[in-house]
Amino acid sequence: MQKFWIITLLITTTAAFGTEKLNLHDCINIALEKNPGITIASKQVNAYKSGVRGSYGSILPYVSLGARSNRSTQGPSEYIAYGTSFITPDTTTLYYSAGVTYSQNIFDGGKWWNNIRLAKNSLNTVIYDQNLVRQSVIANVTGKFYNVLKAKGLLNVYKVSLKNSQEQLVKTEEMYKIGQVAKKDLFKAQVSEGNDRLNVIRQRSMILLAISDLNIAIGQSPNTSVEIYEEEYKTPDFVDKKTAIANAIIGNQEYNSLIAQKTSAFLQYKIAQGDRFPTLSSTFSYYRGGPELSRTYEDFNKWWNTDLTFNLSFPLFDGFRRKTNIQQKLLNFNIYEDRIEQKKIEIESHIENLILTLNTYREMIEINELNIKSAKEDLRLAQEMYRLNSATLLEVLDAQVTLTRAQGDLITTKYDAKIAEAQLALVMGTL
Repeated sequence: MQKFWIITLLITTTAAFGTEKLNLHDCINIALEKNPGITIASKQVNAYKSGVRGSYGSILPYVSLGARSNRSTQGPSEYIAYGTSFITPDTTTLYYSAGVTYSQNIFDGGKWWNNIRLAKNSLNTVIYDQNLVRQSVIANVTGKFYNVLKAKGLLNVYKVSLKNSQEQLVKTEEMYKIGQVAKKDLFKAQVSEGNDRLNVIRQRSMILLAISDLNIAIGQSPNTSVEIYEEEYKTPDFVDKKTAIANAIIGNQEYNSLIAQKTSAFLQYKIAQGDRFPTLSSTFSYYRGGPELSRTYEDFNKWWNTDLTFNLSFPLFDGFRRKTNIQQKLLNFNIYEDRIEQKKIEIESHIENLILTLNTYREMIEINELNIKSAKEDLRLAQEMYRLNSATLLEVLDAQVTLTRAQGDLITTKYDAKIAEAQLALVMGTL
């Protein structure tokens, strides 16, 4: 019931608005512009670019400018001197100051340098992830696009089969009227025509659903009216397995992302090791002030103070937290060796299966083309022999079914091959 309402909505919208004509490149361009996954990935890349800039903060100096105003009041007090008691009234003291502070990290066990490298490497990782999202979107749109063409091609096959069934029904009715065939042949012809008509109706629904899936893939409303076309069908080229694997090791985004993650794990291990070393930093301050505000901005040769501090810190004991952290980072780094090797095996297996599938599809296309030629000839002979009462209607209908099946198999195989070709390109990282 849900599919019925979707199809009804698509038909209504198509009738009310114009239809946009799109080829594969048009669909991909729309998806790259509208797909939310790509937008999110781009924002993540920008965020990590900011992270690279921020990573320099651990080595760049920290400079601050400050001003302070202090008002101190002391209440009355009493003191005794030479046997005499003296009482002092309450006093209020004002103090104004302003100055500049400059802080600099001198040495922290190499952590600042490795943090910068880690930020840059993390940026490379999200770029690989962004490329993977982009290529996955292209592969998904390509698959949906060819599903639409496959559905349209099957509709054309069913239309031709329906036309043949209708022609055969007319011939059978004429032959029945003159008593040349029995009534059961007329019933068989009517059933065959009805089945072909149902196939056409169902396939039209399949086209609308395929277009809906394509619209969703490219980031449009599912009821957007589009017309999909292909200028020329190109049979997938032969791909050498060794070449494909070599290209995948270079271009596969998941594989490259894992390598970048391994590098990040190593840098995190180096950063953890930096906790073993002493840290050295310095701070220089220049400030001026006094009980009068004017002393903060007048007579710069007076009322000033400077302070230069060096801070050396060496870790002695932290409850084994440092040692545990280093061990965890090292174990995490070592795990990536197995993960990368596992991914490499998966890529090789996937490529081998896809190449085998493509080679099978190419052979099937050639065989189906021959089958269609043979089925057309069988149908022609069966129709002619039936006309001459040398064959039964069942033989004619069987020949028609065989031709329809062969034509449908060719359409399905051709576009399944294009989908497999896109999947292979995704694994190789060449989309």
